[in-house]
Amino acid sequence: MKVVFSPLCLRYDHGPYHPESPRRVKLILDTLVKSGFQIVPGRQAEIREILEVHEREHLDRIVNRNYFDPDTPVIDPTFPLLAAGCSIKAARMKEAFALVRPPGHHAGRNFLGGFCYFNNLAIGVKCVYEKKRVAILDLDAHHGNGTQDVFLGRSNVLYVSLHQYPLFPMTGKESIDNCLNYPLPPGTNGKTYLKTLRKAVNEIERFHPHALAISLGFDAYAGDPLSDLRLQIRDFYRLGEVVGGLVKEIDCRYFFVLEGGYSERIGELALEFFRGFQMKV
Repeated sequence: MKVVFSPLCLRYDHGPYHPESPRRVKLILDTLVKSGFQIVPGRQAEIREILEVHEREHLDRIVNRNYFDPDTPVIDPTFPLLAAGCSIKAARMKEAFALVRPPGHHAGRNFLGGFCYFNNLAIGVKCVYEKKRVAILDLDAHHGNGTQDVFLGRSNVLYVSLHQYPLFPMTGKESIDNCLNYPLPPGTNGKTYLKTLRKAVNEIERFHPHALAISLGFDAYAGDPLSDLRLQIRDFYRLGEVVGGLVKEIDCRYFFVLEGGYSERIGELALEFFRGFQMKV
């Protein structure tokens, strides 16, 4: 599997106390490079590509830096445009991981939040698979309220999310239409999480998608400072095995986009996940 990455995403920092730091991506990058993963350069998204998902009003706010959110500071629009462009490139490559920041799944059609400006994965799906059947599997510890906002009611898209509830953004308590939500209580361990994931995978198999897009977060780890789920490092290998088995079973195109994950062991978590995934594909 190839990793789509641009070193430009390391050039901004929200400050010493903000968890969405360059270090989290650098830890993953260094670990995957040492393990032989091939790095492919990313690109910026074009305005027309952003408008496939977001309203013009939202785009203008980001580009003109005319917004305020305490968790999502004002930054140079180059960086969210780059994250979206890398995700589009990963989607077109068929089998790739977009190693990007800022993340995206809390960004809706006309709102930002939760460290997210543009919805990277949604833009990749819309630009590459607009008329195809697509399943989105969100494995971040937080519910992807932005992704649900973008795709709610679209018959050709199935959104499936496993996440802690209650937890920011306090959505995803129940399923609605084509958005299947699996809320998990604080303290959920790897055994329960994986049992729930297998249920979710069965729903994706029944949907028979042409492509699978995975919002890949690593904040379900027990040592993550922003959630209270209790997965261990070994659980991420098993998680990867389940997702790899899904891809093999439905024989579809797939791509990954990085979302959250804020522990010092995020590099190990990513490597374990992809080791498990590649054992099953």
